[in-house]
Amino acid sequence: MKKALVVLALIFCLGQVFAFVQGTKNLGGTASLSMAKFDSDDETETTLSLRPQLGYFFADNICGDLIFIYESQSYDGDTDTALGLGVGARGFYKNAYIGAEFQYDTVNIESVFSDMNVNSMYIVPKLGYMAPLGHNVYLDLNGAYEMGIGDFGGDGSGPNETTNLKFNLGLQYFFDR
Repeated sequence: MKKALVVLALIFCLGQVFAFVQGTKNLGGTASLSMAKFDSDDETETTLSLRPQLGYFFADNICGDLIFIYESQSYDGDTDTALGLGVGARGFYKNAYIGAEFQYDTVNIESVFSDMNVNSMYIVPKLGYMAPLGHNVYLDLNGAYEMGIGDFGGDGSGPNETTNLKFNLGLQYFFDR
């Protein structure tokens, strides 16, 4: 057991000295599946979220990101499907990063009563850490705080005051220059 802890500590320490250089490319993303009940007699609400991303380091330790968003939620015969696109940037210090993204989503809401398409925009600051798993492969542990901006568009109306705190787990691969 002690040997395993020493190996993990060495991997962690080796990852701390790594720097991402200009021209490095990144492919990765996060995925999640959640199932929740709001009452023991309720039906289960199921949510699937996929967020693949492409990144490019335009300077040492500064990455620009293109994020694709797919989210599907079902509850009691209603289905919401969100498709979106985000652009963002991350600044790295060793394996830790801080970043932000702007995202635009279109949500198709199919319910028993009606169908709607709602457009929305968000600003998403985030903090994360890349834990090394192998050569150029990292486990991405991050937290993000999604904040709605502007007004809902399409069939929606009113100000977008949505907030959502997320803790994400994903994989990232970095292509050497």
